[in-house]
Amino acid sequence: MSEQGVRQTLTAELLSDAHLGSGSGGGGIDALVARDRHGRPVIWASHVEGVLRDAARRLRGDQEAEAFFGRAGGDYARGDRQRAVFTSLCAKDSPESHIWRSTAREAFDNRAPKDDTLRVIEYVPKGTKLIGEVELPASQLDTLKRLVQEVDALGGGRSTGAGRVKLTLSDVASASRKVGTPTGRLALLLKNRDPLCITATATPDNLIPSLAFVPGRTLLGAVAAWLIAEGDRDTASLLTSGQISVSDALPLPHAPSKVEGVEVLPAPLSLQSEKPKGAAGEVPWWAQPTAPTRRLDAWAEQEKLKRPEDDLFVFREGANAAWTTFRPVRRVRLRNGRPDPTQADASLFAIEQIVEETHFLADLHGSVEDLKKLAEKLAAVLEGRRWLRVGRAGAPVEVAQLAWSGAARTPEPEPKGLLTLTSDLLVRDEHLLWRTALDEAALKELLGVEVQLGKSLQDGALVHGFNGTSRLWRMPAAAIRRGSVFEVSGAGVAKLADRADRNEWLGERTNEGFGRFRIDAALPGVTSSASASSARPLPIAQSEEAIAAKTQDWFKAHKALATPAGGRDRKPSLSQWRDLVGELEANNQNALTSRLNPTTAGGKSWSHQDAKAVLVELNKVQAPQRKLYARLFVRWLRAALREKTKGAR
Repeated sequence: MSEQGVRQTLTAELLSDAHLGSGSGGGGIDALVARDRHGRPVIWASHVEGVLRDAARRLRGDQEAEAFFGRAGGDYARGDRQRAVFTSLCAKDSPESHIWRSTAREAFDNRAPKDDTLRVIEYVPKGTKLIGEVELPASQLDTLKRLVQEVDALGGGRSTGAGRVKLTLSDVASASRKVGTPTGRLALLLKNRDPLCITATATPDNLIPSLAFVPGRTLLGAVAAWLIAEGDRDTASLLTSGQISVSDALPLPHAPSKVEGVEVLPAPLSLQSEKPKGAAGEVPWWAQPTAPTRRLDAWAEQEKLKRPEDDLFVFREGANAAWTTFRPVRRVRLRNGRPDPTQADASLFAIEQIVEETHFLADLHGSVEDLKKLAEKLAAVLEGRRWLRVGRAGAPVEVAQLAWSGAARTPEPEPKGLLTLTSDLLVRDEHLLWRTALDEAALKELLGVEVQLGKSLQDGALVHGFNGTSRLWRMPAAAIRRGSVFEVSGAGVAKLADRADRNEWLGERTNEGFGRFRIDAALPGVTSSASASSARPLPIAQSEEAIAAKTQDWFKAHKALATPAGGRDRKPSLSQWRDLVGELEANNQNALTSRLNPTTAGGKSWSHQDAKAVLVELNKVQAPQRKLYARLFVRWLRAALREKTKGAR
């Protein structure tokens, strides 16, 4: 048996301003700090692990560092996996940023700045506390405490005094929940503690795309891997042999109050939207203000509509609630890596991730005896004391809620209904080739009963996977895409409803989440209340293209701001304009008022008539969009100043 795991809170208190690089810039700032989904500064877990790994190498050598932090490409069966699992460190609020500026000098003995070398960098201020968690075996806790003492700086510019930090460890105060009495169905509400990447292809380029959900095969592998790591291969075999089936973990728009009654499924292919209308004018059509998307039943409409996106889902809480559509938030993060360990310079690549604190709903089905045994061995995870590791690099995922229930009962079927695939379907033809579409004969063969197939909207999809034993990608399989919709009638409708009640799904590898479906009298995702609400006009924010055109008009009316100042004609410098943008980005309420009514000698330049006119225009803009107007105006001003500098050479 494996030893007991413990969880600790890791707190980083900044002793100096720190730059937590995000790999991106904006608003006149060359390098912004990394932020989480709530806009709070964050130190990514990968950076914390990297700094601690370097400390382990200095103290105990490469071999001991790999034993604690894992070895790239290592064999999981030999224990090469990372022992400690970190979450990113997040600030509890969003403090006002500090802006640092630096430039290269012409020569060692010449402090004149070089042209085009000015760097504007955002820093998190001294005194900010960022908090995360770490889970590791109890025997490794002393090692982690020693490594934490060795780290005195995080972020960029550590060699120049930036990012000095005090790291501390403390016990996590968490109350565990009761697992309850097992039945034949276990519903799990999962939450990823860190950004999550479920690699969507085996051959990515410099962008590694992610699925918008957690496939059942991925979740099954994560649970089985946890059990194997705990030394319980017998219980893990309940999952790998197919005795317990695991559904896809589909994302939710928010955390529900309770798991019972929640329904979420991929958007049916017949739930389509209106195509964008063309518009004349200087602003391109894709930058025009758009109305809220209306989702319609394609079979009930005469006009040609647009198919739903592959990351669109429909959701409702309770059988009588209205369906709503949503798309989970995904972001692209820049990373450095070395595919070849002997490579001198790191390669830059991008990885797409589902943002942290996204909730997912998954089901486990099996006999009461098998699920009872699984619940006993998986108690630490179900009670919330331990994490699962899911996806690329093993992001920590916790069980937020659970509920035991009986089999879901489908309402008494009508003679005619809609069959909607809620997961990809793997099925072969008589030549053992993968089917990418179903016709009436194939559906009859699949069910073993007579069924009449009417209209259908279906599509194909490739299914990728990874074999953890061989450490190789599996050959892709062709599937019928989740969300495909079929009109069915006849005796087969009752047969389909009965199979759904007994969790007897269609096709192959059903224990991995494939072949799930539902029978409905009407298209899921289209309700009268939802249609009425989507037709109501909502406030529409201006696009960036339209704002850029507006701020260009401001600049043309006040071109004097880009001409050299002479005598007493003092104008704000470009750095002063950037300071204004930085304060607006940080939601400083006095950013404009302090410049419209300057009280310091340095602020007198804002009294220039052209500068004051631009401030008045900014003050008329609604607060949420004010920072974007200022950013784009400064972009026009900066471009004009650069042109004048080039012309003067």
